[in-house]
Formats: sequence, C-alpha cells, structure tokens
Amino acid sequence: MPPRTGSLARSPPTQQLQARLCSTKEASVAVVDRSVHLNRRSSIDVPYRLAVPTRLDASRPRASSRPPAASGLHASVKSSRPTPVTLHDLPENEDEWEPENLEPALTREELRHSIKTWQEELGHRGRPVSGRTIVVVHSLPYVCTLHPTKSHSTSFDAHIIADDKDEPLLASGAQTPLEMRSGDPLLRTRALHSPPTARHKTPPSNFPEPAKSLRPSFHPPCPPSRAPSPDSLHAAALDILEPQQQRHRWVLHPRRGHAALNSGLKSLTDGPLVVVGRPDDLIKADGEALRQAELGETEKKDLERGLRNIGGTSNAAIGCVPVWLDDKVHSDFYEGYCKTELWPIFHYLALPDTLDKKTEDAAWQSYYETNLVYARKVAETYVPGDLIWVHDYHLLLVPQMLRELLPNASPYISLFLHCPFPSSEYFRNLPRRESLLDGMLGCNLICFQTHSYARHFLSSCVRVMGYEAGSGGVDAKGSITRIAHCPIGIDVENVEIDRYGPCCVVESSCQATDCDVNSLAVSSGRHAPGVAPKAEVLRRIYAGKKIIVGRDKLDPTKGVLPKLRAFERFLQTYPEWAHKVVLIQVTSPSPGDSPSLATKVSELVDQINGAHGSLEFQPVHHYHQTIERDEYFALLTVADVALVTSIRDGMNTTSMEYILCQAEAKGQLIVSEFTGVSSQLNKAIKVNPWDLGGVAHAIESCLTMSTAEKKLRHAALHATVSSQTAAVWAHTNILKLLESLQGEQASQNTPPLDVDHLVLRFQSAKKRLLLFDYGKCSAAVRSYTLADGTLTPIVKNPSDAVPSQSLLKSLPILTADPDNVVFIISGRDGDFLEQHLGHIQNLGMSAEHGCFFRAPGAKKWTSLTEHLDMDWKRDVLRIFRYYEARTQGSFVEKKASSVTFHYRNADPVFGLFQAKECQAMLESMQESLPIDVLVPGTIKLQGKKNVEVRPAHTNKGEIVQRLLYQYADTEFCMCAGDDKTDEDMFHSMARIFSTSTPSSGPPLIPAPESLLLFPSLGDQARSSDGELLEPRTSRLDPASMFMIAIEAKESQGARMTMANAVLESPAQMVSLLERLARFSSAP
Repeated sequence: MPPRTGSLARSPPTQQLQARLCSTKEASVAVVDRSVHLNRRSSIDVPYRLAVPTRLDASRPRASSRPPAASGLHASVKSSRPTPVTLHDLPENEDEWEPENLEPALTREELRHSIKTWQEELGHRGRPVSGRTIVVVHSLPYVCTLHPTKSHSTSFDAHIIADDKDEPLLASGAQTPLEMRSGDPLLRTRALHSPPTARHKTPPSNFPEPAKSLRPSFHPPCPPSRAPSPDSLHAAALDILEPQQQRHRWVLHPRRGHAALNSGLKSLTDGPLVVVGRPDDLIKADGEALRQAELGETEKKDLERGLRNIGGTSNAAIGCVPVWLDDKVHSDFYEGYCKTELWPIFHYLALPDTLDKKTEDAAWQSYYETNLVYARKVAETYVPGDLIWVHDYHLLLVPQMLRELLPNASPYISLFLHCPFPSSEYFRNLPRRESLLDGMLGCNLICFQTHSYARHFLSSCVRVMGYEAGSGGVDAKGSITRIAHCPIGIDVENVEIDRYGPCCVVESSCQATDCDVNSLAVSSGRHAPGVAPKAEVLRRIYAGKKIIVGRDKLDPTKGVLPKLRAFERFLQTYPEWAHKVVLIQVTSPSPGDSPSLATKVSELVDQINGAHGSLEFQPVHHYHQTIERDEYFALLTVADVALVTSIRDGMNTTSMEYILCQAEAKGQLIVSEFTGVSSQLNKAIKVNPWDLGGVAHAIESCLTMSTAEKKLRHAALHATVSSQTAAVWAHTNILKLLESLQGEQASQNTPPLDVDHLVLRFQSAKKRLLLFDYGKCSAAVRSYTLADGTLTPIVKNPSDAVPSQSLLKSLPILTADPDNVVFIISGRDGDFLEQHLGHIQNLGMSAEHGCFFRAPGAKKWTSLTEHLDMDWKRDVLRIFRYYEARTQGSFVEKKASSVTFHYRNADPVFGLFQAKECQAMLESMQESLPIDVLVPGTIKLQGKKNVEVRPAHTNKGEIVQRLLYQYADTEFCMCAGDDKTDEDMFHSMARIFSTSTPSSGPPLIPAPESLLLFPSLGDQARSSDGELLEPRTSRLDPASMFMIAIEAKESQGARMTMANAVLESPAQMVSLLERLARFSSAP
C-alpha cells in the first residue's frame, strides 16, 4: 500500500520521536538515536519465528539494528499450513500442549513488512486481503457529550462539521455537528507525531500536602470518566460553522481505561481501521447520564456520521461504527451475564449462590441477543477481504455468528481474549460452556495473553467438547482453529513523553559495563510540568522513608486485602523497618465497587496503622480515588518498590509503566505469579499473594538489594517492555491471522464439483463404474460414533443411517442399466448392508473395509480373509482387553475380520493417552503380524475415538483397484466418500495416471496386491483368454475420473484430500444420482 502523503507514519523511529519532542518554540534538544535500544531483545525473550512466503523471502530487507544472533530466526522457511492432527501428534497430557508462542522478537517495521508480504502472497493465491481491519470491542473509546446549540462557545477552536447527507463509511469529508477534543485515543496524528496538549481534567493540584493531593478516604463509587468543562479543553482546529445552523452538537473526549488496546489499534497505520462498539458513555452537557432510549434518530445519525470519520480530513482512514442497544438488554448483558457469570469464572471466583435457572436463562438470552446485534453490525460493515478482530469475553459468540451471517464470504476472523482463561475444571462450571466454546471456535485464530491461558482453552475444548487439539490447533467439526498467545504491551513512546514532557534531553546510556542497558538518562528538572513537582513533593513528604506503591481497582481479583496482610506480616517479621517504610495504596473506584470489600480494606488499614503507627507516622496511606496521569506517574517515579498481588489478572500494564518510570532509580517490581505479566517479565520478583510470609520476604529482599542487582534486573525488564509494545502486539496478531489464512488456502484447493460436466461425461461413456462409501461402523457402536455422511446425513445412531426414498428409487434404475456397474464400499458389516440394500438387483457390495465382497447379481458374500492367517486377532484382542480394563468408559468391539478399541466415553485426556500407548504397542507388532492399524483422521474427530486393527492389504482402496482391474473397459468412473478411509479409494484411482505420460499411451492397471499375494482369490479377475495377473489397459482418461469428497462448507479444507471435487452434503449426492438415473436405460 503506498504511503499516505503528509504523514510521518513511515518515518524512522528517531524522526518520529524528534518530531514529537521538539515541536515547540523553546525546544532545543539533542536527541540521540535510541531505536537500537528500544528494539533490542534481551536474553530472556523467547524468539518468535516468523513464517515468510518462500517466493518473496529473498527480497526482504533486514533491519540494521537487529543483533547478529537474530538472523538465524529466519534462516529456514517453514509452512504455516495447519499441521494435520493425528493420534501421534496429540500430546499425552495437558502440560505438553504447546500453543504457538507469538512473543515477538521482531520490530514493528519488520512486522509491517511481513504483513504486506503476506497480503501480496494471499492475493496471488486467490484470497485477496482488502487491507482494512474491523475491530469489534464492547465499548467505543469515547465519552460522548450532547450539547444544545445555545451552549456552544466559540472561545476555543472546535471541530464542528455539518451535513445532512449520508456518506459511506470512512468517506472523506463526512460532516456532522461534532466537536473533536484533543487526546483522542484513536487519532493517529496526535498520538504518534504531535506533542501532547492540555489534559482532559480540571487544573492539576500542585501536591502541596497529602490532604490536598491524595486524600485517604472512601468516596462513593464514581463513573470511570466525567464530562470535562469545555472551557478547560483544547481542540483540533478545523472548519467551524455557525452554531445557529445546528440544534445540538456532540463533543467527544477519551474514556479512561484500555490505553494499551487503543495504542495498539492506532498503530495499525497501513490500512483503514473501523472500530465497532457501543457508545457506553453518553452524557448531557451538565454531566448527567444520558440513556440511549432518550436519543432521537437525528441525534443518533449525527453521532454515527461523525464517528465513522473520526480521524477527520487529516486521517480519514479511521472510523467508528456505533452499536445501538436497548439499555435494559445491555444491563442484563453486562451486569447480568458478563460480570455475574463470565467474569467470576474467568478469574476463578465462585458463581453467586443466588443464581437460579430463570435468572440465568434471562441473562444468557441478553448475552446472546447482544452478541447477535454486534455480529449484524459487523456483517453490515464487512466487505470481502476485511480482517475482523474481535476483543474479549463480552463478545465470545460473535465469531460463529458471523460465519452464519456471512455463509458465502468465508470471513477472516481473529479473537483476542484480554482476561485470563481458567482451567477446564473451572470453566466447565458455566452452564452455557458448549455454546461459548463453539462461538469462539468460529475464528481462524484465537490469541491469549499467556501460554497457560491458551493451554487451558485447549484443555476445555478436549474435556468439555470432546474435540481434538494438537499442534495445528483445535479440530472443531472439521474446521481447524489456530491457537496462539501474545502478551499485550504498552505505548512506550507516549508514556515517556507524558512523563518527561515534549521538550527533554533523551540520551542513550547503554553501557554494558555498568549494567544500564536500554535505560534513559534524563536531567533533573526536565520532567513534564505536573509530574516533576508532584514527585518532588512526595519525596519531601516521605523523606527518609522507603516507598512501596500499589495501584489497583477495588475488585476482589486485584488482591488488595492479601497485599495489606502481607505488608502487615512484613512489619511483624522485620521490625527493624518500622517507621522506615510506607505503603501508598491507591484503589481506583469503579461502578462495580463492592461495599463489603471497601469496608474490609478500610478496617484492615486502620488495624495496621493502629498496631504499627503513631501520631506522627502511619505505615499505610490508602487513597480510594481516581488520580490523574501526572499524579500517577509521580507515584511510580518516587517508589522504591511496586507491589502487585492480584489474585487473577489478564496482564497488568501498571507493572510495565512502573518499569519505564524507574529508568533512573531502578526500583524493583514484585508481581503476583497469577498475573499475565509475570510470564513476560522474567526478572521481576514473583510471589504467591496467598503466601504472606513469601511476600514479606520479597519486600525485604527488594529493600536490601544491591545496586548492581537492581540495575541488572531493571535492564532486562526495560528491554522487554520497550521491545514488546502495544504496536508490536497489534501487528503480530494481524500477521498471525494472515499466516493462518495462507495455511488454509493451501488445504482449500479442492474445487466444487462441476455437475454439468460430470453428466456430459456420463452420457457419452459406454461403460461406467460408480463407487460409493456407505457408513463406517457396526451397529454395535451406535452411541459412540457418527455414522455415514456420503449417501445419508451424519447421525449419532448408526441404525438411523438408512437410505432415503430418493436413494432407494435411483439406485435400482442405475443398477438395471447394463452399461453401469454400481458398488457400495462400506465399513459396515454385511448384515447391515443386506438389510437396507440387499434387495436391489445387480448392486455390488463390499463390507468391513474390503474384507467381504459380493459381486453384482451374486447371492452370497465372499470372504477375502478366509485364506488369511487370522490368529493375530487373539494377540490384538488380548492387548485391547488390557487397555479396556485400565480405561474406564472404553470397550472393545469384535467383527468378523477386525477388532476395535473405542474410548469415546473415557476421560478425553486419559483415553487419548491410553490409545496412543495401545497404538504404539500394536505398531511394534506389525513386522511380525499381517495387520494394519487404523487411527482417526483429521476430520470429524469427535466421532472417531478408536483404534482399529484389520488384516493387511484389506481396505477400500484394494477393492477399488480390484474393480478397476476387473472392469478395465470402463470409460467413466465416479467415486464418492467423506472419510479418511475413503482416501484409500481416491489413491487407487489417482494411481492409474501416476506413471503414465501422453507419449506412453493408455495407462495400465496393475493387478491388485491381494491377487498377487493370494492368487486363489483371482478367479473374478481372470481375462477371457485365460491370462492371470497381467496388467490391463484402461480406457479411462483424467477428465472421466471423478473423485468426490463430501464435506460441509464450514469443514472444507480441514483435511488434505486426494479428491478432485467437493460436494457439500449427502443430499447433493443423492440429487446427482437422481439426475444420472434419468440418463440410464433398463435392458
């Protein structure tokens, strides 16, 4: 995509930073190139191996700042095609399941180049990518304030545009009565290339004393953001229209929270970005909440037109699409289901005791309806080639709903879960667990914050749904969903500028000798106005004291109570630190504050201060209030230790911001091992928040740590935070989605059947051979396996897989034509085939995967194994019985020519482990026993949890080769199947032309292997002149051979097949037989 003119989006990192730091008149700075240090990988990073298309890899530029060791990461090119899941591929236990690691070892520019490379490659492969990304979030990142016209003031620059015409999404120059405030979380030009302007807040206090800066008190819960005073704000200067032309106008300013997500989104500058979400924060000019039901259509349309071109004329590639939702439905969705059921389970909390079926049903219905509204809005916005990126637990059903709403589009969908994902034993407590998992598995890619979260998800898919999980992802109903993990980062550049101000001296102090790698040395007094004065006041107030800082929401999962108890234990265990250490704990209010938790925290603070404080000194200063960003950075700057004791936390970006603020002091970070960030920041001090003595010891260790160790730890932490940014996280997720699409394309190359062409070839042929799969198992396993899928729909009970009336009408017509030879080649036993199809004259049949054979017109079955040594069954049965006795829920099925071990009703993980052990033992016996060991393929795995042993050289493919050899004069051959075992049939057909060339003449069909081994079985293959076992000349040509796989549209491409055409359902196959029957004639 060509670069946008007038933009600095593609400038080198140093130029971007310099443009931001030196954009005011008084700026006179010397900026040293620090891109090397911000992008350098520390030794603790896990390399992210990037798969680059072979065709374009040679021209890929390399960044000069990369360490030499990193070049080996791209030395070998690997295919990103999802690995077929076989029994050997599946790990024996959950600890061995390895979701793909997406921790990046690449810079943002390298990732951008790779994304462009993949887009070009997908275009060449017939899967074009539009370059636009649709991001689906629960809430739009804006507070929307509705002002009447009379309150409009032109005393400050405003972005007010008006137009009555509807413009297309992201159209240049869309107009609406809208005012754009500065600090827009998605406005790329401000975020990347302009100095920050005044904050959206009241004038900051100067920290004269604690009582006026941070007041230790418990205030009533307040909303996460408030309407700012228009006179206190600066706005982007654009066109201004007379206010009298408007009845109202919208004023937008950013919401609090989700800074990492917004930073990642605004970094995606290589294509249009559309954000779909609900405008949750609607307020009136006086600050009163505004319900959506109070808005008229005019107000909604005005806001929609303004949001869809939120970037304005300077950046028309960003737009927001609001989702309008009934306030009652949204309340039930958010408070009734998300926060009452999903949030507790995802954070290992118990479901409320008051939850009854009626309440749960109503909450689930609201959750379902809300997700459907979002999905429909995305479907309206979607154009082919868009990438759809869904976020977090609020919208887990959206991916599968989009598949249903866009059945012919095959949209490219990714889901990122920002919160933890619990273990399967906890997740299965959710009453709607199956629906939630199926909704998530509608994605091409699901990405989690950490490896453990991804592994828990894989375990849930296996244990709850019975799906198979392997290195290629999760096989759900034939569709493979790729699973990965990639931790989110923060906007390092913005944090540094917000902390140091637009004009500061930034120097690289990368000196390996003093362990100060990647740190920033900033002269004192050069912080941004507000941060430095507040930091200095805090230092004076707590002079001579060590400062421990904690900043959390007042939420049970944030571990505020364990933190206070651990600090109390520290004071008890290490009395020498009395009156020398202070804990400053800030708890941010939120609408979901728990009064009981607030009371417990207040009482515990009083208890600690009463026991370890005095009139002059209190060891715990607790502030239950929302602090401004400069106050927040001041706290992080003066802290000696940051203490994070979350019980469960998806990531925790406060830890990362603390590391950046400690570039000079090298303060240490204590982080709970139950936070997502603990797996990313390996040099942090990790603790179990429930181990109070362990946390107390960690505090003492940090306070007494040597300067050299502090520098060493901080250097590694700073390198990780500086390289794994929000921008890198966003680009990595987009890149992996593109790679997963390329892998799908490699397997989705089987075209749909050209029915008209097949019919023409059928009509012109003088001899035709029609071969059909029918069923896969004995009726004895009706509760354990799925049945059929070629001529009848798939059913759970094999006895229900009976032929339809249409099929029973067509088959006799086809078999009555002497030019047709029709065979049913089944895995079922002969009794089942006789019962349902035995009355059809001249229908040939093969049962039990080729072990039994009945020629057209014959009355009796011929056993192709009667001359074989079947003593192996005794040894195999003994092995199966051994594992059956040790695998609860398993059973053994005996047939005339095969033995099968079924483990569908066993524990999914243990059953799989036992099956692998059993398979390994059987395969070790294959050299001495004439057996074949069959295991499930990669499609419909949920119905094929078994290990089957049958005689060697008896399979469907061998039967097909016998028929092709016997009926060598056929001029048309059609073979249809839907199972891995049917691939043997396709292979036998394809082998006819594998060695022939146009110059070598007609292809020769060799005698089947079974005839070579057992000549006594070759009577039917004897030619008229008495020759036996000689190759025969075939009259077939490639255009007259139709190998048809029956696969549902959503499952197509989930397995590699040798078929040359696809039909979507058994009904289409039966319809085709009805059409062919019209061209057949009875003798």
